[in-house]
Amino acid sequence: MAPIITASYGEWKSPIEANFITSSTANHSNIRRNDLTGELFWAEFHEGRQTIMIKSPDGAIEEVTPAPFIARTRVHEYGGGMFSLGSNFIVSANDVDCRLYKIDTATKKATPLTPKNPDLRYADIEIHPSEKFLICVREDHTVDTPQTVVNTLVVVRLDTEEPNVQVLVEGADFYAGACFNPKNPNEFAYYTWNHPFMSWDHTQLVYCQVDYNGTVPTVTSQTVLTGTDKTLEESTNQPRFGDDGTLYFMNDRTGFWNLYSYKVGGKVQLVLKDPMEAEFQAAAWSFGTRTFCPLKSDPTKIACMYTKNGFDHLAIVDSKERTLNNIPTEFQHIPEVSASRIGDDDVLIVTAGSYMIPSQTIAYNLRTHQHDVLLRSSSVEVPKDYISKPEPIIFKTTGGHSAYALYYPPTNAEYSAPEGTLPPLRVMSHGGPTDHFPCDLNWNINYNTSRGIACVAVNYGGSTGYGREFRNRLRTQWGVVDVDDCCNAAKFLVERGDVDKEKLAIVGGSAGGYSTLACVAFRDVFKAGVSHFGIGELETFVKDTHKFELKYTFSLLGPYPEARDLYLERSPLYSADKISCPCAFFQGLEDKIVPPNQAEKMVEAVEKRGLPVAYITFEGEGHGFVKPENVRMQLQGEISFLGRIFGFTPFDAVPIDIINEDAIGK
Repeated sequence: MAPIITASYGEWKSPIEANFITSSTANHSNIRRNDLTGELFWAEFHEGRQTIMIKSPDGAIEEVTPAPFIARTRVHEYGGGMFSLGSNFIVSANDVDCRLYKIDTATKKATPLTPKNPDLRYADIEIHPSEKFLICVREDHTVDTPQTVVNTLVVVRLDTEEPNVQVLVEGADFYAGACFNPKNPNEFAYYTWNHPFMSWDHTQLVYCQVDYNGTVPTVTSQTVLTGTDKTLEESTNQPRFGDDGTLYFMNDRTGFWNLYSYKVGGKVQLVLKDPMEAEFQAAAWSFGTRTFCPLKSDPTKIACMYTKNGFDHLAIVDSKERTLNNIPTEFQHIPEVSASRIGDDDVLIVTAGSYMIPSQTIAYNLRTHQHDVLLRSSSVEVPKDYISKPEPIIFKTTGGHSAYALYYPPTNAEYSAPEGTLPPLRVMSHGGPTDHFPCDLNWNINYNTSRGIACVAVNYGGSTGYGREFRNRLRTQWGVVDVDDCCNAAKFLVERGDVDKEKLAIVGGSAGGYSTLACVAFRDVFKAGVSHFGIGELETFVKDTHKFELKYTFSLLGPYPEARDLYLERSPLYSADKISCPCAFFQGLEDKIVPPNQAEKMVEAVEKRGLPVAYITFEGEGHGFVKPENVRMQLQGEISFLGRIFGFTPFDAVPIDIINEDAIGK
């Protein structure tokens, strides 16, 4: 074994390079298996666009949606649920023209199902068992303002030569999760909600009877099963029928998202004997996510995941016995679960990973308790000695509360730092803000830790995974609770002796970018701030945002314009005169959620302060960076900026233009 090299933190050489991350990793989503053919389908960003891929039982992989098709939907801006499976075809949204297409999986022939109209977007597709029609969400941008966009549930014919679309359900602000009852296809369910609520605040589950005379279905009756009492907020998501006609869904009326069931003529009931203080799903930001599924052989048994104390678990719930049995695995992050049949065996199709295992899709056999890997997100194995093992920490924060984080120490088998030195710390604030950091193999984190930079991923008050009470801690306190928790995570690690108090950076994207800017504007803890498409001015944000998040800030801050003074008070832009540390801004120029003018105003304000500031923009990028060259620049640009500020030189540094560069170190 080669001798250990002594080098300053931040200057260690690492095999986890930016090119490695962008060239050897893939993001698979909306994974579905066709039980009739054994084929596996998924969405994947491939050669500069998102496409639908298919893997045959013999292992051959090919595209279902060849160029120029882009399998993506922009409903709610965050999309998801862009395709659905038929017996020998798929239906997919195409971002090129916003139309739905029926695509033969053998010939790849694509037939448009919806009219030519770029103002109409479609998502969350559910094909009727007859395969004569489908139901999906349509978002109408004919009058394209957040206040005038119209969402409906529509019927799209699959058996007509000309596009045929009819409105089925209308009147609410949002719809999602439409699903048919396989035992009685004239029944379906969906959930819906209205402003000012988000899908994790308060939704209603609706059970419908449909009259189908062979032409266009019509709704004959609707029964609201949950959410009728608006004084008692409860969030219902993911309705899904078992083959026996039982409707299962998630609901958090006990304070945590647990599994519930309903049968026609009965009552809504908790599936387990007692509610668990665990979350069986995350916040529903996008369409199509599945965290549970009734088994094919016995629909009274439900495969599921749940999150407890920050870690995910795989389990089987028995709805007859009302019990839960864990399935021991090596995985700590399990975002998707579905059930399938292979031969005579029940098999779970699971997306899973851990801090050491790249995300992969596995087929877990419930009889043998063995699993086969169907898809891997990474084609290259990195030596384990370069992967940082996260330490779950619970730390005290403002108001006598506790918050949570995952601490990743610097890790590199070849290097050690000079004696008596401590590493810089990247405090990471997640987006949303209704989201969380899972325990997965995060290449962005390991890119930094393998170079000698410590990272802490903070699940501040408002994060998911810890129940509604913890999630609601951020209500009216955005810019306070999240900021205090990020600051206190850094202080905790400083006091414990893990990191250098003079080299503390706060980093975040989107809402995490807002927390980043709020930290440097309202607190004096950090020595550098890095914002990725972060919000600097809340009044502009609430005016410029899209329909889905139009009133999101009403719970986070207060109703607008009534609480306008608070919006101004909590805006980092108006406290830019208090910023005392260098900042860097990374911004997509086509971002519709946090437009570039947000970053530009902050850059101007920091520049006027005479502080070092960098502004890196990306053509053709929206809310988040997906082009490989831009992802590389984001990684290398950030560490290069921090190196300039904290006095180290990364081995893969890139040139960074810094305004007021001569002020570094002053």
